[in-house]
This record gives sequence, structure tokens and C-alpha cells, in this order.
Amino acid sequence: MDLTRQVLANYALPLQQKIARAYQQGDTLLFTAYSRQFISLIEDMDKLLATRKEFLLGNWVADARKWGIDEKEKALYEFNAKDLITLWGDQDCPLHEYACRQWSGLLNDFYKPRWQQFFTQLLADQKAGKGFDKTAFSKHIKAWEWHWVNARKDYPVVTAGDPIKMSVKMFLKYRSVIAEN
Repeated sequence: MDLTRQVLANYALPLQQKIARAYQQGDTLLFTAYSRQFISLIEDMDKLLATRKEFLLGNWVADARKWGIDEKEKALYEFNAKDLITLWGDQDCPLHEYACRQWSGLLNDFYKPRWQQFFTQLLADQKAGKGFDKTAFSKHIKAWEWHWVNARKDYPVVTAGDPIKMSVKMFLKYRSVIAEN
């Protein structure tokens, strides 16, 4: 399972490069197709990671909350646990993504919506005939991330699926596209 995770994570880079080239060339059809493939890859990795307890965001958050003696303290520990693996400080911390974990729950609930917002903004700016406003997007996404870190949410603490079967499924789905890169 971990080998499959690494192979899929490695595949994300050439796929991201295809997205960037399509954007730079103004090819919205390819940009949209590759962006969808990228989002699908994130979803598939999340499913794969959900098969092993070591890769569940839910365990990380639940363990942190267990240390609190009341709801206020539990919320603080949840915040700290989520902040540690994403922002590593406040909303404007320069160590952003210091930990960069690949965990089920984190991929679908944090990274996927962030990438979706990025792709949506790139496409909207391109369709409007203007360049990507990195400063405005950064301000928007930092606020979204800060909200995510501060939000109360339970994530699965029990695995879902068989790691071997899921690895085989991912192999069959991605072997030809990975071989092309």
C-alpha cells in the first residue's frame, strides 16, 4: 500500500506539469481534463490511504482531542493537531505546509478543495482574459485554510477497504498513464 501511495504521489508531479503547460498554452480543454485527473488522483489516494490506520487523519485528530479535559481544551488540541500538519503557525506563517502529510481525510478535506479552488480561479482568470492574481488568491486561500484549521470535525478512525485489493485497483487504473510519463 505504501509503495502504491508513493508511486501515485510521484505521478502527481508530471500530471501537475501537464496542467501548467495546458494553462500556459491557453488550452482550457486540456487544462480542465488534466485538472479533473489530478482531483481524481487525490480522491484515489485518499481511498488507498483509508485502508491503513497509520494514514488516517481521524486518529491524529481524535488522539489530540482525547487529551482535553473540557470542550474548550479539546478544541484547542484539535486546532493544534491540524495546524501542525498544515499551516504550522498562524494564517500567515512562512513555514506553510511544513509537515505535508499524505493522510486519508487530509487529502480529500484539505488538499482537494484547495486544489479545486486554485484550478477554478486559474480558469476563471483565463476566461476573463486576465492573468492569475496570485496575491488575491493567496489571501483567499489563507483565509480558507485558517477556517479549516479552526473548524471542528470528526474524521474516520476505522479503516475502509483492503489495502492489497485497493493497491491492485490503483495499479490497474494508473499503470498505463504512469508508464507514458
